[in-house]
Amino acid sequence: MHHVDRASDGALLVVDDEPIVGALLSRWLHDAGYFSEAVTGAPAAREYLQQHSVGLVTLDITMPGCSGLDFLDELKQTQPDTAVLMLTAEGDASKAIRALTAGACGYLIKPIEREELLVQVGKGLEHRQLVIENREHTHRLEEKVREQTRAIRIAHEETIHRLVRASLFRDTETGAHIQRTGWYSELLAAAAGWDAVHVEEIRLAAPMHDIGKIGIPDAILRKPGKLSLDELAVMQTHAELGARILSGSQSAILGMAQEIARCHHERWDGQGYPAGLKGIEIPESARIVAVVDAYDALTHDRVYRPAMPEPVVLKIMTEGRGTHFDPRLVDLFMALLPEMRAIADGVADDEEIFSEGRTLPPSSGNALPSDGRQR
Repeated sequence: MHHVDRASDGALLVVDDEPIVGALLSRWLHDAGYFSEAVTGAPAAREYLQQHSVGLVTLDITMPGCSGLDFLDELKQTQPDTAVLMLTAEGDASKAIRALTAGACGYLIKPIEREELLVQVGKGLEHRQLVIENREHTHRLEEKVREQTRAIRIAHEETIHRLVRASLFRDTETGAHIQRTGWYSELLAAAAGWDAVHVEEIRLAAPMHDIGKIGIPDAILRKPGKLSLDELAVMQTHAELGARILSGSQSAILGMAQEIARCHHERWDGQGYPAGLKGIEIPESARIVAVVDAYDALTHDRVYRPAMPEPVVLKIMTEGRGTHFDPRLVDLFMALLPEMRAIADGVADDEEIFSEGRTLPPSSGNALPSDGRQR
């Protein structure tokens, strides 16, 4: 047996109501190479364990005041990694079963034989070490899985953004706008009470809201002036086009992206397109994107108009509260303005957002333009 010094987790404690027995067991253990101490009764053991790290306790089951079984329960609550070997003068099988069920690593009947004690102590410490090593190994595996999952998620998110950006290459919207839309949506969805899984899904799904513009002719998509009624009708088909592009997938992210693409131009008052949905008939994901897309589109340059000052944009959004937009979401958005501005300030339209692998946000009425081109 190897010697273990006082600071080691392998130090042993003998708890017995008979001091002579405790001293004898402790001497046997010490002679076998262990560091061991002996105390009498549960109170003394409790005090010792508060001040020392102990790998294994031999515990008399019949101590007065606090029985060994009661103290075993307490010990497993406070120091679950400490191995416990129960000792008793009674050949009571029910107590043995109770002790083993409660977490004891073994059970010896007095009078104790030296070799049997050493064998059981060795097995108890070995089992304890295996449990600790297994837990540490599990933690390392879990951390590795978390790192791999994060790497996959980042790659997935970047792939989505790059493909969406490619699909909108003919449009004037930037990759930064695409990514900002996801971050705004994530922030607003969390404030609206969404759980973490769906919050992440909307961050990945929201950037695909305008993917249907791939089917809009250049003459309309890139026209610098106001659209005619016929041109506007064609432009509005991008909602259904996008929904068709994204349909038929088993992916929860693409399913959410489909409903956002189809419904992000619906209005709270039912005057939107393509289906004239009203109020909560509109999926909340699309209602969220409608709010954040309006903010980002109006505060940044577009081919058909320059960026508007933020106070003007906020006034437009406030006027659209309860008509164009879900009023609750507008209120939540306004409460989140500092965080929204941090996102807007952190990623400019001319920034190469993937050049450094950035995929996380930086820390810190008919009120839309008269031609309806929130695009």
